[in-house]
Amino acid sequence: MPYAPRANRDRKPAVPMQPAIDPAAWTPDELAANDDWIYELTGSECDQIAAAVDNIEKRGLDIKDIRKGDFQLDGFADDLAGLRDEFLNGRGFVLIRGVPVAEMTREQSAIAFWGIGAHLGRAVSQNGQGHLLGHVKDVGGDYSDKNTRGYLSNAQMGFHADRCDYVALLCLQTSRSGGESRIASSVSLYNKMLAERPDLVEELCKDFYWSRIGEIPPGLGPYYLMPVFSFDDGYICVRGVSTQIYKSQGLEGVPDYTEKQHEALDYFKATVESLSFDMEFREGDIQILHNHVILHSRRGFEDWPEPEKRRHLLRLWLRDDHGRPLMAEYQDVISGVELEGVELNTPLDVKIPTSGI
Repeated sequence: MPYAPRANRDRKPAVPMQPAIDPAAWTPDELAANDDWIYELTGSECDQIAAAVDNIEKRGLDIKDIRKGDFQLDGFADDLAGLRDEFLNGRGFVLIRGVPVAEMTREQSAIAFWGIGAHLGRAVSQNGQGHLLGHVKDVGGDYSDKNTRGYLSNAQMGFHADRCDYVALLCLQTSRSGGESRIASSVSLYNKMLAERPDLVEELCKDFYWSRIGEIPPGLGPYYLMPVFSFDDGYICVRGVSTQIYKSQGLEGVPDYTEKQHEALDYFKATVESLSFDMEFREGDIQILHNHVILHSRRGFEDWPEPEKRRHLLRLWLRDDHGRPLMAEYQDVISGVELEGVELNTPLDVKIPTSGI
């Protein structure tokens, strides 16, 4: 289907402590009223994807070596360029529906997902294991642990933004119940908080401490400093109030947050709930979000008892080197988790780890 950009593309330079006029400011009622944010794949586009996957397999390319030029698409490539424009200049997200994963092997699904992602940006490592291709799957992780990341559990997760420009998820299998994807416009959140509690917005424009969750690149410490609301070259960028902020408490050199800081964090979390939209996630769906203007979370879920049927999403963290302007300190944060001695890799499944999940 032809790509149709969002009609409202009004934008003015964003200034701290002033309302942000940005096309990524939307409400859940707008999304519920129509489905123009869903891009339905046509039969021709599925054929293009299948042919590109077949070409990669015949060439014997390793997944991590596939570049945009290797994953040849016809008309669909133009629409993917339009979808990237939607991340930068529109509502900030899209749902691609209809990837025929049921007709593909695991490796073919991964190649298709990676190839589509290569048309939008370059994959960066998502964790200390060097995973360029990630897996969102319950392996029994304890989300309350300081070094455990929520995507390896079945827990409900708070609204957050990942450490990349775009995060993409391909649904291979759904859960028995629950696990709905939740999104919210962080631009709308900023505007609502500014209207209600400008004093707390001012607090969130200051630096907070963020834990690296035990994944510490060479030469860096266990935490970094970053405001929740930041502004650069007239663009707003919002980080979610995630466990990274709270798990920094107790780290050596990190002071306790003040009462005002806690109030600001609590108000952020309460306000985002009123702006959230639950998105159905079907097998073969690809959800792509622009982290700087969209927050995401998921509801807790109950999985199938059979291991082969359990909820499983593939994930890409994508860096767009020509994307939205960002403060210099943020460039390193969103460039992936690369640890000394860890080779970048693209596993086709996730193993139950013994530590560091």
